[in-house]
Amino acid sequence: MPLSRSSESELGWVAPEQIADFAATGTTLHRLFSGPGGWVERQGRDLLISWNSPETLRSLLAEIEIRRRELPLPIDRVFLRKRWERETSPKLLLLSGNPTLPMATTAKENGLSFRIRFDTGESTGFFLDQRANRSFLRARRPTRLLNLFAYTCSFGVAAASAGAQTWNVDLSPRTLEWGKENYRLNALDPRDHWFLARDARDALPYLLRRKLRFDAFVIDPPTFAHGRGGKDFSLPRDLGSLIEGLLPLCEPNALLLLSTNYQPWRSADLFREAVRACSRAGVNVEPLPPLPRPVDLPEGTGPATLWLRIKP
Repeated sequence: MPLSRSSESELGWVAPEQIADFAATGTTLHRLFSGPGGWVERQGRDLLISWNSPETLRSLLAEIEIRRRELPLPIDRVFLRKRWERETSPKLLLLSGNPTLPMATTAKENGLSFRIRFDTGESTGFFLDQRANRSFLRARRPTRLLNLFAYTCSFGVAAASAGAQTWNVDLSPRTLEWGKENYRLNALDPRDHWFLARDARDALPYLLRRKLRFDAFVIDPPTFAHGRGGKDFSLPRDLGSLIEGLLPLCEPNALLLLSTNYQPWRSADLFREAVRACSRAGVNVEPLPPLPRPVDLPEGTGPATLWLRIKP
């Protein structure tokens, strides 16, 4: 069911009819408010505020109390991510609600369930601004997905729910265990899939030696990350070589998602790096049409993303 668009969601509160549309699609993970000071997300039965300034927070909280009475939403707790203290306050702050409730909960996106945690730092384990890309991947029903920088494996879950075999690669064994939990929440047996706790760059030759080929890839790396053995990853420096390294693993007409939160880059920059990498390898690449922007995310919100087809 397509979601309706309202000017209220461009900068402000998502309209009640849009919340009803989300409910109809089995989605309890979405934005509720977007403004110059930050945003408010619905994560199941909890709200997560990401706010930039303590001076304007009080007025937002008052507005939330008004909206809680108007919107048909079950809300147990309200958490705060202090974006003005990101370096000194990495934990989420419980502003209201029962402190004895479990910090691990479950929320849904398009009928799929995901484990949400409010006790692991600033991130709850799910990035709802990738909803359109997960839906697109799921609709394409790939046969084999290679999910690099997999984090809690939401892309893997989306592809596996459509019948794909999935390989999820992330440096952190802990987050991959979280990813396995997401598989189990959706009646997907993790033993039927692969979870590799290693550097994405090291995983590519390993998979090549195993003669594996994939018809779908997801590359959604951090801008910068510390690797093992001093092998740091830098998106502007290393993305091109990473793309070049996965090309021998591509089935004909394989799909590739590139995504980044690196502020200076947009989709055109991702395409530039892909073209350069493919040219060095003598491979053709074409961009797919951009996906419609989700109704709850204002223009310019979220990562720069680009779907590509790797042509033989």
